Amino acid sequence: MEQYSFNMLLCLASAAVGYLCGNLQTAILISKRYYHDDVRGHGSGNAGSTNMVRVFGFKPGIVTFLGDFCKAIAAVLLGRLQMGTLGGYVSALFAVLGHCYPAFAGFRGGKGVASSFAIAWMTFPLGAAITTVVAALVLAVTKKVSLVSLSGVLVFLIATLVFRFSDIALVVLAALLTAIVYLRHIDNIRRLLHNEEKQIVN
Repeated sequence: MEQYSFNMLLCLASAAVGYLCGNLQTAILISKRYYHDDVRGHGSGNAGSTNMVRVFGFKPGIVTFLGDFCKAIAAVLLGRLQMGTLGGYVSALFAVLGHCYPAFAGFRGGKGVASSFAIAWMTFPLGAAITTVVAALVLAVTKKVSLVSLSGVLVFLIATLVFRFSDIALVVLAALLTAIVYLRHIDNIRRLLHNEEKQIVN
């Protein structure tokens, strides 16, 4: 079992830094700066890369994905600087919470997929690689981004349970990220169950 040093003040600091990183809403910043509009007023109402693709095109969608990916990497690194590996986990979790529920953007953010994907690569590269392969196969077969997102976080959780079960903190992080992503995809799940989910929609 992994052993971690724990300090409550540093833990709170890691959480705060992660949450602030998550509040950097790439989709909102790009849509307002370059299109003088708020992407949340269109499509799914989601401040994420897929909705950016749908509303403004592939280039802003890709930039949004990269921005949300990179801010999660920054959160993990800053958390590690404060409290080692555990600080990275705490900061990672709160980065996704900050992305999904940003205080500085009316608590209306994205669904946390790009940031969770970055966290997977930062915390457990083997699990992230497995997730990437499965996600690519699901996308090729179904062309449904929501199904890719849902299957991806679940695969990462399973891989963590199989290969890193001794790292309880990582397992808890993977489980919480899965719960958050599934919660944010409730409407998509309903549509999937009723075979109403459109292709290339998140």
